[in-house]
Amino acid sequence: MNFSAGRLFVVLSAPFVSVGIVAVVLMLLAIVATEGATTIDIPYLVTYTGTMDAGGGGRALYIDGSWAVAAAVAGILASPIVALALLLPD
Repeated sequence: MNFSAGRLFVVLSAPFVSVGIVAVVLMLLAIVATEGATTIDIPYLVTYTGTMDAGGGGRALYIDGSWAVAAAVAGILASPIVALALLLPD
């Protein structure tokens, strides 16, 4: 198999791209939970609990999550990109 510079770049950057996608999605969910003062639960990954003061004052966000599961999700997202980069013909 011929490892060109383009293929190597795609294989090495795929984990960073998938981590970025996971981070953006989790940040957007945190915003939704904070602004809506609601609870968002993604099993095994993260639980966001947004609260608001009774007087309508401040907001708070409690986050309970797993870094290991977030890394696994990022790896699962990166694997098809790596497979396509390695298996598709030039």
